[in-house]
Amino acid sequence: MAENQNQENAQEAQKNKRKKKNVIILVLMFLLLICLFIVQCELDSMKQAALQKEQETELEARQQHILDSLRQLEQQRLDSLKRIADSLAQDSLAALEAARVADSIRTADSLRALDSLNALKNVNQDSLRLARDSIKHVKDSLAALDKVRADSLKHVNDSLAAVEKARADSLAAVEKARQDSIAKQRALDSIRAADQIPPNAEITPPAGRYYEPVKMKVKCDEIKCKTFVSIGDTLNPQDASKAIEYNKTGSVFFYAEDSVGNKSPWEEAKYDMASDNKCGKNAYPVPVGGKEVCVDAYEYPNVADENPRDMVSHEQAVSLCEQEGKHLCTLAEWQAACRGKDNTKYSYGDAYKQNKCNTNTKAMKRSGRKEQCRSWYGMYDMNGNLWEWTSTASPDHPNMFLVAGGAWNTNNGSRCTENKFSFYPQNQYPSVGFRCCK
Repeated sequence: MAENQNQENAQEAQKNKRKKKNVIILVLMFLLLICLFIVQCELDSMKQAALQKEQETELEARQQHILDSLRQLEQQRLDSLKRIADSLAQDSLAALEAARVADSIRTADSLRALDSLNALKNVNQDSLRLARDSIKHVKDSLAALDKVRADSLKHVNDSLAAVEKARADSLAAVEKARQDSIAKQRALDSIRAADQIPPNAEITPPAGRYYEPVKMKVKCDEIKCKTFVSIGDTLNPQDASKAIEYNKTGSVFFYAEDSVGNKSPWEEAKYDMASDNKCGKNAYPVPVGGKEVCVDAYEYPNVADENPRDMVSHEQAVSLCEQEGKHLCTLAEWQAACRGKDNTKYSYGDAYKQNKCNTNTKAMKRSGRKEQCRSWYGMYDMNGNLWEWTSTASPDHPNMFLVAGGAWNTNNGSRCTENKFSFYPQNQYPSVGFRCCK
């Protein structure tokens, strides 16, 4: 029973809710109708105002048109009156002119008779006046000729003076230029006397073996320096300030000349353009003990322009090379790659040159940044930069291994033959790296 009562209450509440909803909808519809009615009224008012304004504008335009027509009629009336007045004035003037002409004719007849009498009297006076005028004209002509002659003489004198001044100025300018040239030459001679040291010339890429054509260029260590190169001999020098493509086995000669005329001696760079590199990327063959060994071009990880690996123990170096399918270079392999085919003390020659390799700085450089520090076979940074582990044990300390080549601060102690025994193979050093062979 109670359950039925609850259901009826719920149904009744639902009916009340629907009634309220319907009432709200009806109220909203009523409000909407009122809004539409207000909007329609407003639109009708706006339409009436627009029509009224249009009528007022049309009325103003008609009034303006009538005023313009009246002004035009008034102007036409005034123009007609002016034409009539002008015509009457011209007729009056014509009549007055006719009367004046008639009076003039009568007066002229009277004067003509008087002039005939005076003409005879004036003949002698005119002859005398003419003679005087002729004499005056002759005097004026002579005076004009004298003035022209004087002006001409003055002009000639001024021209001669101007020419003389110009000649003097030219001579002075020539003399000044000569003196400046002498002073410049003396200054140049003084500079030459003070600077008799020839510039240093470097050819890039340096001499050696290459497997692809190279862009050859000569650099100078001074400002305003000219560089020259001659292929095969010294008989045909050509400008070497811009890159020259080269792909030929043989000698290339080069020199530099500074701004005061000092010339460096001819230097020779020998190139060997090989056809095939069987070692793959960034490794090149080196003859060692009757066989060829592929030696990495750069210190590990053997990538140009990357920092080489330091702080690596001998054991780690051996392991990393093995992971590459290679082995840590022996001292003999390392020195053969460094000394090149001519068995030089440094990778670039027999004389130590401070700027060729990274041997006199405070830190290592990225691999290959010192492009002159290249051995004949193509290995970079074998002098300086980092000491390099080898797989060769020290003859005096069998449990220790040799490192070779010097570091960034070893100066001329960075020879290809330079080596020392390591401390302990398990230790890591900030100045020691390695390269791999195969």
